[in-house]
Amino acid sequence: MNLSYLQTFLAVAEEGSFTKAADVLDVSKGLVSRHVCNLEKALNSKLFHRTTRRIALTEVGEELFTKAKQIQLLASEAEIRVKDITQEFSGDLKVSAPYEFGRALCDHVIPSFLRQHPQINLILDFGPIKREIASGDCDVAFRAYEELPNDVVGKELGFIRNVLVCSKDFALHNEIKSIKDLHHCAFILNGQNERWNQLELVNGDKEYKIEVGGTLRSNTYSSIFSLAKQGLGIASLPYYQVEGSLKSGELIHLLPDWAIKTHKLSLLYAQRRITPRKLVTFNLAVKEWLGSSQLYLINKS
Repeated sequence: MNLSYLQTFLAVAEEGSFTKAADVLDVSKGLVSRHVCNLEKALNSKLFHRTTRRIALTEVGEELFTKAKQIQLLASEAEIRVKDITQEFSGDLKVSAPYEFGRALCDHVIPSFLRQHPQINLILDFGPIKREIASGDCDVAFRAYEELPNDVVGKELGFIRNVLVCSKDFALHNEIKSIKDLHHCAFILNGQNERWNQLELVNGDKEYKIEVGGTLRSNTYSSIFSLAKQGLGIASLPYYQVEGSLKSGELIHLLPDWAIKTHKLSLLYAQRRITPRKLVTFNLAVKEWLGSSQLYLINKS
């Protein structure tokens, strides 16, 4: 079977028109007609019902269309595989993540990844907009989904582990020795989602839920972080964001035996038979960083 004829047949079937297929393939309508005619002769079967107003697939055409799509997919995968082998660590790699997780990637993952693979063009897209992965808007995304989309590959990494922090000055003026003391303290509230001010604290098998209050709220972790450093209240922030400030003593880690279970973090990428090695390598680098400390995530259970 001539694969060029098969490609033309697919274009006609998908476009529902010989003229539109010719435009898509950038060839003449006459060539499209000849390809389809030659394919029908080779198969000794009629592939289209033709009228002056429309065309439709015959039963044989429907069967060939299904198989032709599979052949097209195999051809695409073969192309990806060859490029993957010959250009393992080159070309674009588009990464999407929320702002703060993106900043953490910039601090802990991306510099060393680029030093090891300088031929890769990393395109970073950080923010709340959830890009379409299946259609190619990004190659890999890190997102907090309650339920994973059906049209992508999703790997649940665990729950982001938040901790309670405040400034030295705030700690001096507010005695916080037990978890119940939190009921009487001012928090810097999260204005992006009110549910995030209903804290689920965990300590091994123990759990404690509390809805915190305060007169100050903001919608980004970075602004809450800044306000906490200025002594304006207790903040619930990802450990990976405040790790440096805790080690330097700029912030105080309150009730360190307790952690806050927050959003479920997932790694998402498009479904394909063969995953490019540059994508696999980047995903592995992120997983290794997250696994380098038990303080970044709470396990998936």
